[in-house]
Amino acid sequence: MMPRESARGRLRSHEACLNCRRKKTRCPAEKPSCSSCVRLNQSCLYTSIPRGSRGGQSDDRLAFLEEKVNLILSGTRPTQELRPEKTHEGINGINGISDPYPNTTRLSSNEPTTVNDPFFLGFGYDDSNSHPSSSAIAKSIDLYFEYCHRQPIWCFDRNEVSDPGCLSEELVCCLLALTSRFSRDRDHLQHYGDSARSLIMLRMANGTVELETIESLCLLSYSSFLDGNIHLGRFHLGLALHLCRSATLDLESTYVGEGSAIERKKRLFWSLQCLEQSYGQQNGFLCIPSEILRTFYVSSSSDRARQDMTEANPPPLPTDDLGCSTPSDLGIWSLAAHFGWVWSRVRTYISDCARNRLKEPWRHDSMYSMVNSDLTEIENKLSQCHRYDSVKFYERTAEELRMNRDYWTPWLKLQFTYHCILTVLNHPFVYIVASQYNDNLAIPNAFWRRSSELVLLHATWIVRMIDMVSEKKMRLIDPFFGHAAAIAATVHLYYCCAADPRLKYKSKVDFTKCRRFLKTFVSFSPACEILDQTLDKMTRIASGSENVDYDWEPEKIHLSIPLMWDVLQVNCKPKPHEISTGGLLHPSLTPTVSTEEADDSPTSTLEVIVAMSPNITVNTADGGQTAHMPPNMALRSSAQSSPNLGLGEKLVAPADSLMTNTPWLWTDPSQFVDLENNVGYPDSESNFGNIEGFSTWWDFGNL
Repeated sequence: MMPRESARGRLRSHEACLNCRRKKTRCPAEKPSCSSCVRLNQSCLYTSIPRGSRGGQSDDRLAFLEEKVNLILSGTRPTQELRPEKTHEGINGINGISDPYPNTTRLSSNEPTTVNDPFFLGFGYDDSNSHPSSSAIAKSIDLYFEYCHRQPIWCFDRNEVSDPGCLSEELVCCLLALTSRFSRDRDHLQHYGDSARSLIMLRMANGTVELETIESLCLLSYSSFLDGNIHLGRFHLGLALHLCRSATLDLESTYVGEGSAIERKKRLFWSLQCLEQSYGQQNGFLCIPSEILRTFYVSSSSDRARQDMTEANPPPLPTDDLGCSTPSDLGIWSLAAHFGWVWSRVRTYISDCARNRLKEPWRHDSMYSMVNSDLTEIENKLSQCHRYDSVKFYERTAEELRMNRDYWTPWLKLQFTYHCILTVLNHPFVYIVASQYNDNLAIPNAFWRRSSELVLLHATWIVRMIDMVSEKKMRLIDPFFGHAAAIAATVHLYYCCAADPRLKYKSKVDFTKCRRFLKTFVSFSPACEILDQTLDKMTRIASGSENVDYDWEPEKIHLSIPLMWDVLQVNCKPKPHEISTGGLLHPSLTPTVSTEEADDSPTSTLEVIVAMSPNITVNTADGGQTAHMPPNMALRSSAQSSPNLGLGEKLVAPADSLMTNTPWLWTDPSQFVDLENNVGYPDSESNFGNIEGFSTWWDFGNL
């Protein structure tokens, strides 16, 4: 079936090729290539239109302008029409993904990750100039719903795109461009992103923007963020948001009545908000402060009802009843968007900290306190049916999770976001650096003790979630999961020089797990590849060696301040001399990098001895407290751990512990396996000892 044409016919002459029409020269009109183009060694392309659609000189001038826009946007290659050809071969057979986490035990970033990865599938194109067949378009739709749907964007449901022939050309191009990263022929499919952008610009120039056009921008922006092309992704995202405002899709008054069209508009608007929360600009005069939407996220319905009716409100959340037990329960995707808003506030907080704008976090009017308040308020909206103890993710089978990805991927996003928020808020690096500019932060106080407990707890919970995801063989695509693993890795790197040998050993194991998990995103996300390279460089600087062996037991480490800020702010940018704008801007407008950002000199590192700053007297190596050894365990280093120590042996918590939920400080090291001889992760539930008086320490700190 032919794709849907525009409401008006294409006003182009069908006798001349595009090159001759652009130059306004007489075209010999030979096919497939005219002699004029053959003589000039140019690519010859014809566009076919129904007879009777020519309109004289004005139509020819409009065609000339349209083609000129195409050439400007796509370089020198004219926009190709998407037309399914029945004569084209169907797609190749798709191999099942038997192992979603290939063997990536070695941590070298120089190893190729796409050669033997069964995740990469073939579309069966012969070359990049082939028009996609209808079966190839259908396969790209299948890949979208298998890997990208509700992770995090949710523009449409499967029944709304069931007929590929009824989709707009720009949406088809965007689907192909987004899912091309999952294909062996990814290099031959990248040009569909350029084609989609050209088609979208023509829609805007002709005044024929449709809902699918804005959805296409949403897909394009997400694809750019996966690629690490932040500039281009934010451009597409901002353009989509401006089109939403032009269509008043950002106002509650627009959504009158019910129906699939109304729900689709809601999903589009909130999908754009999800991308804005994770990847939007956090500083600058053009960015919108996240506080504007506080009333929507944290206020109750009665509070909103008391607001002035003349005040503009954002649209309602889309209908989502997956996993809900009562009609009043918020859907899991909507809840993930709520926690995503708090995450956007944390991103702003870290951005301020990097610019030395930190107010003492224990003050009631500090950003730290307000974010914690917002997080607690939103956590109270989480219905019991979605909580960790109720859904029992760890008891689900891999097949059950695969069949219900629409629920479990947003649920995992919510869990990772919650723990990542508290990890970043309490990261020791933030306050050690801030103490150099604020004397009040250098004073030992209860804040250091509490924050060090929280950062260890939630960074370890991120590793716990990674263990479960790996055990269930779930394939996650959203680069946010890789970002969360990288942030947790910096915490465990910090505690690799802890005074307690058990905490030191555990931190090394958790650090390795985070690194391995991040590497599973490298094959399809250049953004995560850049983040992985940043973590590689940070590790080499911390150890002072090019190769970090498994028996690495540092007494002190050197943390690169610029690289730490890059990870905490999720700056997936290439090296300064490699920065580009992805074909969006002229080289004269390429952003410049300050010398401070490009500084890799030794003076830009922070020396940490026994997991504390030289300027800080409080010892954070043990969570801010002196963790006594259990009375029934002898002190031993990780290298001397006895294999005869039973896993069932109970460990007694310290009697003078301020918090009884910090047993990771004295967890039995024998629960961890040798990562050199283990490809997967250990079976988590059976390998953890119990704390006397409690079940397992995983019962603490969950959502």
